[in-house]
Amino acid sequence: MSSQYLQEKAMTFLNDSNHNEIAKAGEEIFLYLYGGLELESLDLLRYSKFASKVLIGNIYVQVHSLPPTSNAAKFYSLRTFYQSKIWIQDNVEINPIDWGWYTSGNKLLPIRSTLPPAPDKLLKIIRCNCKQNCDNKRCTCRKQTIDCLIGCDECRGINCTNSPNLTQCDLDST
Repeated sequence: MSSQYLQEKAMTFLNDSNHNEIAKAGEEIFLYLYGGLELESLDLLRYSKFASKVLIGNIYVQVHSLPPTSNAAKFYSLRTFYQSKIWIQDNVEINPIDWGWYTSGNKLLPIRSTLPPAPDKLLKIIRCNCKQNCDNKRCTCRKQTIDCLIGCDECRGINCTNSPNLTQCDLDST
């Protein structure tokens, strides 16, 4: 793969492309940037990078050093497409909700992923022991870019700054 290949994929973001074309081009760009093979999936590359780090003896794998999941890359790519259209075209009528964003209150927020950050078995063993708000990188969950959950020792994913927005219905079901 070459820089010409990368430029061709990037052109998808400037054309009138659909969601599938954007997601495919975005995944291929991430594969290129992370040194993946042309026919490899982003999820397989992520897994192989993780396994390689574990095998060479890194007990603690920095999640931010891994490629994104294909699901996270899809939403990142959709947001990139939306932003490129806003920057390049005047008076473009494109709804951000259709391109990787959601609204919460009066805020427009990015959809990071529609899948859990890790398999359930792994989420059950990743937890923090923070004594206060979980508001810095000493929080194991925050460091791994996941929300604190019910399994966390002190905060239980409820009373900290790194917890998802839970409704009373969510709390009643736990």
